[in-house]
Amino acid sequence: MSSVALEAVALSRTGDSAGAIALLRGARDNGPLDEAATSLLFTLLGCRGDDIDDVDEQLALCEQGLALAKRPLTQSTWHLRRGLLLLQRADGAALKDLQRVLSLKASDDHLERARASLLEVATLMSRKKS
Repeated sequence: MSSVALEAVALSRTGDSAGAIALLRGARDNGPLDEAATSLLFTLLGCRGDDIDDVDEQLALCEQGLALAKRPLTQSTWHLRRGLLLLQRADGAALKDLQRVLSLKASDDHLERARASLLEVATLMSRKKS
């Protein structure tokens, strides 16, 4: 884990999530974050709630995470994260990410979550057709 990620973890453990987010954003402004820092920023933003700007930033972090992901489990994690965010937005594009999670078969938990979410996508798409 990078030093910036370790410092951000230390801040968040003291309850200073805002400080951890600011630290990670500042580091990102100076160059791309590594995989651990990208994931940590994604998680910290998700803990703050459903702020639309945070969701936009999380979607951008999913792109960055997928670009960094080398292992199938990490790829599955980022596809699942993005798929669930898109589903929250009632965006049918979630289907592609959830199907990718199924094809990767990297984690039983991911498979279970993706299958359950696919039902929500199907319901969403049928409502849009009505």
